[in-house]
Amino acid sequence: MLGGNNNTVLPVYVGENHLQYHTNASNQLQLFGNLNEVREAENISRQQKLEISLNYNVCHDETDRSASIPNQNPVSTGLRLSYDDDERNSSVTSASGSMTTAPPIILAFGDNIRTELDRQKEELDQFIKIQEENLAKGVRDIKQRHMASFLTSIEKGVSRKLCEKDVEIEDINRKNRELVEKIKQVAAEAQNWHYRAKYNESVVNVLKNNLRHAISQGADQGKEGFGDSEIDDAASYIDPNNFLSVPGGSCLSKDNMICRACRTKEVSILLMPCRHLCLCKDCDGFIGVCPICQLVKIASVQVYMS
Repeated sequence: MLGGNNNTVLPVYVGENHLQYHTNASNQLQLFGNLNEVREAENISRQQKLEISLNYNVCHDETDRSASIPNQNPVSTGLRLSYDDDERNSSVTSASGSMTTAPPIILAFGDNIRTELDRQKEELDQFIKIQEENLAKGVRDIKQRHMASFLTSIEKGVSRKLCEKDVEIEDINRKNRELVEKIKQVAAEAQNWHYRAKYNESVVNVLKNNLRHAISQGADQGKEGFGDSEIDDAASYIDPNNFLSVPGGSCLSKDNMICRACRTKEVSILLMPCRHLCLCKDCDGFIGVCPICQLVKIASVQVYMS
């Protein structure tokens, strides 16, 4: 409807005479893709309009010039009108031809712009991709640092707790060792007291036996003397105040109850294993053999005279 030969063209009217020329609508629609393309298309369209106006002015001047010349031949009026129409058609045709040569330039320029836009778009996409990668890497680094600091704090807390537990375990072990040492000491003391009790029990039994022998053979003690027989081992049994039980009077009893080492103090130490009652308490500390039988002293027991 707009142009012949089924071409989609847009009519353009210029000047007062409304000269009509056609442009390619598909080429113009391609210029609306970008702002720069639109500006370039406007510039080109402005130049084309300028050329058309110049052609129109030339045609108008020629028409005025022909009108100013007097009509010398009135019969040729129809021929001149047809000539003027041909001139106008030729001017319009030249203008339209100049316009038809413009679209290839516009297309080439549009291709360059499209190529540049594609390149810039690719660069922008590449930049955005790089920034996304950098951002993701930064987020990963932050997460890793946060996780590392978190694990470090946990490790420090666990290490501190372990150190505290190690100190507690060391204290418990030290107390256990002290308790074990005390138990050993108490066990050793208990064993020592047990040995002492058995020893004292054996000494008591020996003293009882010796006393029984001394009682049964008290009459023969004055004749044999102290230290000459087994009966002398129970010399501590004799009561120095009981003079009637020993033949020979008090003189013999007092001499036999004197220490055999210092000869001054009363006997009070029973020597073992010979069981001779022959030393005082002071002489027991530095005498190692029995002064009666010359046996080595193993132990000594203090006897309290009543």
